Amino acid sequence: MTANIILYKSLEALALLLGATSALFITRLPAWGQGAETTPFNLQSLDPPAGDHQSPSPQRGGVWGEVSSTNAPTQSSYSAADLKGEGLEQGISQQRQNPPTQPQRPELETIQEELDEEPDFAIVPLPRYSSIKGIHGTLDLILTNLGENDQTLDLRLEGGERTIGATFRYTDPWLESGPSDSGYQVRLFNTRSPEPQFLDGDREVNLIHDHEAWVDRLGGSFSFYQPVTPTGVVLSAGASYQRVAIRNSAFTSRLYSSDRLGNPLTLSEQGLDTLVTLNLGLFQDRRNSSEWPTQGYRFELATEQSIPVGSADILFNRLSASFTQFVPFQNQTFVFNLQGGTILGDVPPYQAFNLGGSDSVRGYQDGEIGTGKSYIQGTVEYRFPIIEDLNLPYSSALSGTVFGDFASDLGSGESVFGEPGEVRNKPGNGFGLGLGVRLLTDFGPVRLEFAVSDQRDLSAIFKIGERF
Repeated sequence: MTANIILYKSLEALALLLGATSALFITRLPAWGQGAETTPFNLQSLDPPAGDHQSPSPQRGGVWGEVSSTNAPTQSSYSAADLKGEGLEQGISQQRQNPPTQPQRPELETIQEELDEEPDFAIVPLPRYSSIKGIHGTLDLILTNLGENDQTLDLRLEGGERTIGATFRYTDPWLESGPSDSGYQVRLFNTRSPEPQFLDGDREVNLIHDHEAWVDRLGGSFSFYQPVTPTGVVLSAGASYQRVAIRNSAFTSRLYSSDRLGNPLTLSEQGLDTLVTLNLGLFQDRRNSSEWPTQGYRFELATEQSIPVGSADILFNRLSASFTQFVPFQNQTFVFNLQGGTILGDVPPYQAFNLGGSDSVRGYQDGEIGTGKSYIQGTVEYRFPIIEDLNLPYSSALSGTVFGDFASDLGSGESVFGEPGEVRNKPGNGFGLGLGVRLLTDFGPVRLEFAVSDQRDLSAIFKIGERF
């Protein structure tokens, strides 16, 4: 028993040291590793709708497969010619949006080449697995090179063990005259699946008859993006509308407003909330590469204001920020990420911050650490080359990584409406340590990671796309 306590305290001290080191490096970031040129902004690959479960992570890539007890949110850059990008996990798949992340825009020469091409159509089926949705698959129908400005139509269908849904997306990047052009995107979505706020923890709390709570989201969003400085600062603004219902399966019309213990799941007493939000964000990417960064930084600031409408009368404001610094050291790279956020007002439990998972604290399942109105999260990674010139089909480099993650809800779990984390006895803070390998492929970086949490739980994570 004493040995376990000593081990736990040692790991906790190591996590705090990692967090403090990350904060120290970030305060000195302007002089370190800034890319020589700004990575251009890409409207072809934007955040998913304000839809699935909320997570603090600045999602950079998509989940193709996730093995073990661990989640995703995701950018993709669809091209029917080669489907190169930052991962294919987009749309309705385990989405994260806190803070919202805008991926990188291709160089204008590449865009101009595509404008001269005929419209291109692609069908992309992908099998997937996640701890939340189980075994499932997605089918992407993608039409690119539309009009004179490379507009894109994209329909994603998803179905499987614990999920069903569809997301439609139209993007107009407005790249006709230069890198300062604005762009916009329209989304429509309808998704049904369990979400991590109502899962995991030391205590299982489901609906009556022990059914899991499925979150049904129906709505749409509009986003406008405008580069505002020559150094690549991008301003985003938009609005979204959702009707959020709690159900007990994919195919049912029955609504639930509380779990079997009487804890509320929605703000309305009918189990159906109307959520209208206005969104504003600021984003800059100064990494030297969107797929294999070794120096530079990227930051995001975001705010989301709800507008009280409908029976739920929801009024809250979400503030969030994230900063990632890449520090080169000879041919190795240190990565430091620090992020946090808070919510003012009465936020519904399905919109609160989730902690834990493959893009939060690895070693934990999605949302297993807690669900809060505030959070802080930090990561330190050490990346080192294994084979810098890999002579394999579709692959060009192999590297290793050692990492540590830490997150805390800052004691805010009990202030979330319905207290989903508290009633499930989630700890509210946690850390994880691990190692992995990264393979640079024609489809983006592929990551295989193994992590252990401070609860001594093990997980294996397989993903495509940069985390930061």
